[in-house]
Amino acid sequence: MCRPTSPVAAIDATNKNTTNLKDDSDACIATKELTTAKQTLQSGTLLSCLSLLFLVTGASLTFPHLQSRRDALGCDSLCYGSMTSVRGALGLVGTALVGRLSDRNETILASTLGRIGLVSVSLSSGRRACLYVGILATLMGFVVAASMDSLQGLWLSMIPGALLQHNFDVFKALLSEYHNDIELIETTAKKDNDGDNDKESNSLTSSSSSRSGSVGKLGMAAGISFMIGPMISAVSSPSFQFAVYLAMFCTIASGIMILRLPLPVSTCDAQTDDSKNNSDDTSNEKKNEKSQFTFMNMLQLKTPTVRAAATLLVIRLNMALAFHIFNTIWPTSLKARFQFGPSDHAKFMSFIGVTYAVSQGFLAKRVIQLCGARGKVQIIMTCCLILGVGRYVAYYTDSLTIMYMSFLFIINALGILNTVITADTGSIAPSNELGGLFGILQSAESAAGMIGPVLGGAISHYFGDNGDISAPLMAVLGIYGFLFTFCWWGYDKLIVSCSNGLAKKSM
Repeated sequence: MCRPTSPVAAIDATNKNTTNLKDDSDACIATKELTTAKQTLQSGTLLSCLSLLFLVTGASLTFPHLQSRRDALGCDSLCYGSMTSVRGALGLVGTALVGRLSDRNETILASTLGRIGLVSVSLSSGRRACLYVGILATLMGFVVAASMDSLQGLWLSMIPGALLQHNFDVFKALLSEYHNDIELIETTAKKDNDGDNDKESNSLTSSSSSRSGSVGKLGMAAGISFMIGPMISAVSSPSFQFAVYLAMFCTIASGIMILRLPLPVSTCDAQTDDSKNNSDDTSNEKKNEKSQFTFMNMLQLKTPTVRAAATLLVIRLNMALAFHIFNTIWPTSLKARFQFGPSDHAKFMSFIGVTYAVSQGFLAKRVIQLCGARGKVQIIMTCCLILGVGRYVAYYTDSLTIMYMSFLFIINALGILNTVITADTGSIAPSNELGGLFGILQSAESAAGMIGPVLGGAISHYFGDNGDISAPLMAVLGIYGFLFTFCWWGYDKLIVSCSNGLAKKSM
């Protein structure tokens, strides 16, 4: 005999069914958003790599002609040194400026140039606008170089690209924004399972390796393109004018890739919601927001995110200083020990390009997957150790084979280290400040490019570089020793912990 259902039980059952339907609907929406975000990441990564490949290949086509052109135009060592310093100063200003502009979708530049594209045409984008600016600046430099065969033209052709072409950094910010969208959606969907430490740990490892894989693909594209350009020039032996025209064609192809570049899901959703709600107040608030990633804020170290950014700044600055100080003694050492000529340098640079491309494109992601997100500190410390020992062996050995083997380890360590740090940089900043953070870090490297050679020369002059004990090399080893200790002390607690909490803080 069936018992009649009470009214209260019937209401509870109805509410339960309604809740289940709502949960299923939310899960379906989250799955659809996640699928869209992952598709955006895949297509965006591919198009970013192709655009960078064409852009750098175009620039590298002219590399074999630059020295002979400087000689023909009467640009001596003082002239070249001055150009290098000016380029560094322009890059110091340009990277910070372009990075900050790429974060803003409300500027006139973003609302005009940033709307040009075959995807999301009606939406403004600061990143897309800055990528177009980089293309136009590169084309302008090539036009000046082709039309003005003079010393003045040599200087003028350098200025637009040095100041405004920083597409590599904008691409890194864009890929980081794609990953931030995916992590935010995944974190929101899994907020009821926060107690599952195993799932959280696996998610962190997957996120770290995925970020490293995307950054590594960009680095691989740059490394391959540095080989393709000189190789084409060496095989076809074009004149400088023809090389410039071919470079312009490659640059235009790079711009076509940007036309098809998808915008991040968060950018599309935010602008769609603003247009539906007509939220002028929200738009004004975004315009009036002050970035937390400025040099002054980094010096004050007020928040965990700013402290993480300052830590990355210290690491980047010291890595760049070590590189530039070592370069003051390395070419002379190669010539003295192995009688390196132009062809030997070309082979050596090709070897470095191949190794760096493989390191960033394949090795870095697999190393992070093997060690896990919690093993980043050990990875970085190992890379610092390899860099120090490798440079010491490479500098003092009289065997060409050992020198090449040393640089095999050096370049792999450098590629892994740069990939890990770049991936973590993208994970500590909110999407609307990624460009500014990457710009500041690149500005620090530009500053090191200005200071490092002078510092290396001064150390060599005042403390000696007699071959037995090289003072600049000891300074480089000291820098790597400092980075080893510094990362052991603070990388985990200042950067890794901050990057792991980004998605949660964004909720």
